[in-house]
Amino acid sequence: MTNIGGFPRKLLPVLRCARDSAELSVSNEQQSDETSITEGSLRCCLCSREYAIQDGIVRLMLEELTDETRHEIALKDEEYEAMAVEFTAPVDGWRSEFLDRLEIPPVIAALQPLDGCRVLEFGCGDGRFTVLMAQQGADVLAVDFSFPALQKLRRRLPSGKAPTTYRMAGGVERNLVPQVGLVNADASAFHVARLSFDRALSATPLDHRDERMKMFHVIADSLKDDGRYVAGVEYDYLQRRMLGLPIARRYTPGGIFIEHFDMATIHREIAPYFTHVRMSLIRARVPFVKKLPMSVAVKLSLAVCSIPVLKHLGDLLLMRAEAPIRLPKEGVRRPGWLGAKTLYRWYKRRKGEDPTWDAGEFV
Repeated sequence: MTNIGGFPRKLLPVLRCARDSAELSVSNEQQSDETSITEGSLRCCLCSREYAIQDGIVRLMLEELTDETRHEIALKDEEYEAMAVEFTAPVDGWRSEFLDRLEIPPVIAALQPLDGCRVLEFGCGDGRFTVLMAQQGADVLAVDFSFPALQKLRRRLPSGKAPTTYRMAGGVERNLVPQVGLVNADASAFHVARLSFDRALSATPLDHRDERMKMFHVIADSLKDDGRYVAGVEYDYLQRRMLGLPIARRYTPGGIFIEHFDMATIHREIAPYFTHVRMSLIRARVPFVKKLPMSVAVKLSLAVCSIPVLKHLGDLLLMRAEAPIRLPKEGVRRPGWLGAKTLYRWYKRRKGEDPTWDAGEFV
């Protein structure tokens, strides 16, 4: 196998044990250089669990997976194993040129500025957004549960060419290996260092509420105070509601599970983790629009998403969340009130006791 670079050493310090969220240290280097590790292993500093670095990809996947997750991994692995490294856009579907031109620009715009930022990306697949963000100057920790998808992405990094026909203004196709760290993991059982990312992205949602809540928690903890989380969520768009189609379904019989959300539902789920949340609708489903020339069809679909009522033809909800909410850390004192502290010190001295206090005195 040709060595095309490994996992960047500069991103190793942000990784944590998937089981207990403790720090990881390099325990073995079979193939490496000064900037990256291609083959080796990491060890948890607390539980001593070993995680392999294989083909430049850190393997943080745990064995304990739900049946649904195993089913989805098997389907995705099969899909990506059959996919050519050289990307060819399908005529129709979610990877088509038309849908990419509707979805990619607003997602990338919501993440800006990216130059010099560190991004945590969940569900990276074979790198449609990963490569575009790195082209813009970001360092990306890209996470996916499909190892074949990450292998495809790794082979695209030296050329810096994204698996999409969409090309960004200012995007430079170059060697992106030093900027992208690939991790094979389940988003609902994943941990990174707190306050270590400027941006987070999940272009596709997790299927079950408990898994989404765990991911939101990880993202909120991982972002800096001025960080931003951008997510794409399948919307319960107008046509579906009018026709009474199911909220929960599968893309194909026996295929991947999908749930459609309204704004109120997704806001309730993410509200415990972010103070400021904004939502907009993109990727409008306009009747007969594909019969128009591509440029006209794209402009019309984008315009529809800015018109009241008609915007609900958009089938993708774009969420931008900021001001992450931190869960309280054990034993960390708050500023309190100076007057109360002064009065309490006077009281303790009057009693002939040391003028200090701890939580146990008030239990």
